[in-house]
Amino acid sequence: MKKPHPLESNILFGSVKDLEACKTEEEKKEYIEKLKKEKEERTQKIIKKWDEMEPFKDHESIPLIPILDDETYHKHIVPNIIRCGGIPKSELEKGATYLGDCRNASKAIWNGEKFVYVRNKFGITFNEKINHFEDDEGYDVFIPIKKL
Repeated sequence: MKKPHPLESNILFGSVKDLEACKTEEEKKEYIEKLKKEKEERTQKIIKKWDEMEPFKDHESIPLIPILDDETYHKHIVPNIIRCGGIPKSELEKGATYLGDCRNASKAIWNGEKFVYVRNKFGITFNEKINHFEDDEGYDVFIPIKKL
């Protein structure tokens, strides 16, 4: 069973109501700067967590991927996934089945471009494609850790 998703996000947290409560342009600028600083602090905490992460013990120990901008994700998260045991795309074998993790599966077949896994949704079974973690497009990704 997956652990609860930690609040790991790279978006600005604040409300339009709080921004509208600012009476002057200077107050608005200060409020936005405060939100940007908080966002940067959250990002640094996420990077630190991933930099210190232990290698994956099995597919159940793979954590959820944080929501970050592309540059931060590819500079910090992708190398740490690989360091912790995620298999890079360059080492995958077309047609091979891999143990790993995504939201709906722990096994998937690499077709040379994406992973394919069997999904059951509302009693209907079908094949679904999912990106490798190096190709994150903001949706779920598969992190392979072992060729089966």
